[in-house]
Amino acid sequence: MSASSSSSGSDRFEDDARKGLGDEARSGEAASDPEDARAAAEDALAQIEAMADLDEDPSSESGASGQESARASSSESSASPSSGSTERDTPEDQCENCGALLQGPYCSECGQRAADRVVPLWHMLNEALEAVIELDMRVLHTFPKFLFLPGRLTKEYVNGRRKRYIRPFRLYLFTTFLLFTVLAFTAGQSFQFPFNPQVTPAQAGADGGTSDTAAVASAPSFLGSPEQREEWARAFQNNPETVNVMVGEPETQSRLEQMLRAKVADALRNPRDFLASMIDRGPYVMFLMLPIFAFLLKLLYIRRSRLYVEHLIFSLHVHAFAFFAFTVGILLGETDMPWLHTAAGWIDASPLLYLVLALAHVYDQGLIKSLVKAFLLLLIYTIVLLIGVILLALAAVVLM
Repeated sequence: MSASSSSSGSDRFEDDARKGLGDEARSGEAASDPEDARAAAEDALAQIEAMADLDEDPSSESGASGQESARASSSESSASPSSGSTERDTPEDQCENCGALLQGPYCSECGQRAADRVVPLWHMLNEALEAVIELDMRVLHTFPKFLFLPGRLTKEYVNGRRKRYIRPFRLYLFTTFLLFTVLAFTAGQSFQFPFNPQVTPAQAGADGGTSDTAAVASAPSFLGSPEQREEWARAFQNNPETVNVMVGEPETQSRLEQMLRAKVADALRNPRDFLASMIDRGPYVMFLMLPIFAFLLKLLYIRRSRLYVEHLIFSLHVHAFAFFAFTVGILLGETDMPWLHTAAGWIDASPLLYLVLALAHVYDQGLIKSLVKAFLLLLIYTIVLLIGVILLALAAVVLM
């Protein structure tokens, strides 16, 4: 039993030995072939280089294999712009502006849209059409709440729902532009309205006669006739007691008083130029009133712990509505229809009701409390506004 097993083991050993000799013989034959030997040497060299790459720093590209891998990766990316190639110089998942990884259609770092630099013409037209439609949709969402739902637009913006609406500051700038543009074209003509109802600018324009126009121009206006204004200007300029300057030395005071008397006299002689100077600088004064109005709101609702920016947004919306209402009222007042004049008066008074309702909605209080706070707010704000108008008049006189 043991003899047979030992004999079989020796047979297997002899078979294995013969197989090993056969393999060595075959490898020797393969090695004897020059082409096979060169291929085997190249494979061995490639394995050695791969093992060498494992020992190097992954960020290093100083080795030959690192250069090959860098060239392989660069072949997948686009060529640089300086090479004159039209391909992209950054991967598709990176922002071309800052190089950050893109997680959507816009870059999370710089906000640039992930779009191609060179796009077809139809794509550019499509983007322009989308911008116009988006603006139209913002107007449609903004103005109904802005005009007919006091305080809703402010609350929507404060609560974070802002994309569908026009921004408060842009809305304020738009209404400011409307108001002062209309004032520039209409306020100067209001000084021509005579006290005599038998002669009106509308009748003079309808008649088309130069005599009627001259009669209107020479009729007593709100600031008097040209002869009266000239008389007032001379009296004001020649009376040293009309202007007193309390700043500087006596000689400086005298020069300033003389200059101011001459400026005021020019304003009396040319009321249109004076009014135009006030209208040109009016937007700056009203812009300075915005933070004051917001500060007064902060004092009135100090227990609410609201941020000052929220009061400023409310101030922008309220002023924008007031400017829009005044613009419509002025335009209606320029017509010849009596019922439109009546409507203009109600529209001019609408900002008062708008303020009360907006306060009640935004600050979550009843109408009675909102009415009381609106009265206090307007009382203080009117005093500040009068001071601003006086300073505006002085600036208009000096700079006209």
